[in-house]
Amino acid sequence: VVSPPPDGAQVVCTHLLPPWLGLSAGSCVLGLAFLLISALAVASHLRTMLTDPGAVPHEYTPSALLHDEKALPMCSRCNGFKPPRAHHCSQCDRCIMKMDHHCPWVNNCVGANNQKHFVLFVGYTALLSGYAMVLLVLRLMATLNEPRLFLTTHSHGPQEPVSMLYMFLLLFEALLFGLFTSAMFCEQLSSILTDQTGIERLKNDYAPPRRSAVQNLSETFGRPCSLLWLLPTPVTFNGLTWWDILPTEHEV
Repeated sequence: VVSPPPDGAQVVCTHLLPPWLGLSAGSCVLGLAFLLISALAVASHLRTMLTDPGAVPHEYTPSALLHDEKALPMCSRCNGFKPPRAHHCSQCDRCIMKMDHHCPWVNNCVGANNQKHFVLFVGYTALLSGYAMVLLVLRLMATLNEPRLFLTTHSHGPQEPVSMLYMFLLLFEALLFGLFTSAMFCEQLSSILTDQTGIERLKNDYAPPRRSAVQNLSETFGRPCSLLWLLPTPVTFNGLTWWDILPTEHEV
């Protein structure tokens, strides 16, 4: 039976760090940091995939705060009112509040309720890729300064060729995913700071109000500003959800 190739965390914690630094405190700290970022990336991915992106309930009706309901557009596919900044997703077959795009990576839309998790997912994946590349470069520099590291492990045993292959594949994977997720992270951050989703930029159907960068960030990551912005926790606005603060009269 052929065993499957190891993932990035296994390569770092088994094939990269121990043969280089042994089981020293520094090696353990570097390995635990890699595992922590990996866990945050996986948790953010799951949150993005499993969280309702902001689907407009079929029972939605405009409240008095929206004045004339005749002025509110209707969605011909959902056969219901479309709140401001909502767009219909043909793949989810629902109108999504502040829909940015439908992402095949998470098999879900990225919208008002899960954009924070998507930003954390691509951000932590980019950070993880960069971290892996730094470790690989430092290992290469140590090998050039001390060539025996190329041929021996920390315990002076033979260096398995498969370990070198795994590290080469890790470098390729880190470069590939690092570049892509870094570009996605920058695009998402730009969208948040300008308060315009990808669809709104394409359609040019929304003029964002002038607000500070922190205010725009809080519209996606929640209020008040806290360390919870860095964790894939539910988005709340002083204890209220995104739907609580939307002016509606609905029964769910």
